[in-house]
Amino acid sequence: MRHFGVRVTDRYRLDDLRTVILENELLRITFLADQGSDIIEFLYKPKDIDFLWRSPLASRRRRPFVPASPIHRPFLDHYAGGWQELFPHAGPGTTYLKAELGFHGEVWGLPWEHEIVKDQAEEVVVRFWVRTVRMPFYLEKSVSLRTQESTLRFHEVVVNEGKTPLQFMWGHHPAFGPPFLDGHCVLDAPACRVQIGEELLPWPVDSKGRDHSRLVPEESAGEVMKYLHDLREGWVALTNPNKLLGIGLVFDPRVFRYVWLWQEFEYTREYPWFGRAYVVGVEPHSSLPGAHQSGGSLLELAEGERLETDMLAVVYETSGVRSISPQGHVVAR
Repeated sequence: MRHFGVRVTDRYRLDDLRTVILENELLRITFLADQGSDIIEFLYKPKDIDFLWRSPLASRRRRPFVPASPIHRPFLDHYAGGWQELFPHAGPGTTYLKAELGFHGEVWGLPWEHEIVKDQAEEVVVRFWVRTVRMPFYLEKSVSLRTQESTLRFHEVVVNEGKTPLQFMWGHHPAFGPPFLDGHCVLDAPACRVQIGEELLPWPVDSKGRDHSRLVPEESAGEVMKYLHDLREGWVALTNPNKLLGIGLVFDPRVFRYVWLWQEFEYTREYPWFGRAYVVGVEPHSSLPGAHQSGGSLLELAEGERLETDMLAVVYETSGVRSISPQGHVVAR
């Protein structure tokens, strides 16, 4: 194993779960292949800061397979924080074509296969793949890291292996926490609107002068869900201006049409957090919660059809973001 440049290893286990670790001069990123291919570490080496939140359940060992459930408890009972993939459903459970689709889908609870496709000092590439249990989908993601870049690249493929057209929801569920996250953090996004409850408001400042980009904890706010609609471009960026550090997500807005924002600042004093969650989720999604029941926006693939898309996770040092290009170039504001 190299000790310079970009490197990758799958030789180590965490609580007997297979890990895959990619790192270069700037980043170290750890995946749990046996646990939904979750990203459990996204460390920026120059500042020694891991962006991802670790829940109070982070040390709880998960079984190799957690069956999907329409209620949220099985997901939360095993939720260790980090970054999950949500597929072929997200949000509260539902039934579709007689298949019971559980809370946040299936793939977070499945072990994924993987192979190291490329292992060179200039770039490493790892391919992960899984087949869902209750729907005939194949999901694959290849992740790559290049030398001297603070960018993790994703290339993902979904295939309908069934003999009938299928609709589905698809999302990414990265949760950010301390030491990166604090009350100074700001969320930048392109021109869009934000949904809070039933209201659809301008972003970032609404007609009442409220700036929704400022993620300042409010004692009366509780756990808050917001949804960004109609994004003019496919990016979003979470920045801590006091630390001059941030992380941006770049995605195809034709696939991930919404961004779910989950905010929990130690407000919930009952199950599951009991006051122990200080976290913000910034989640690109294809659909809104309840899309199957409401007839909302869903993705669809015909028999044998495939969908391919790319995503970037970009780390930068600045106090705010004006834009991020599809290639990951950050323009500071």
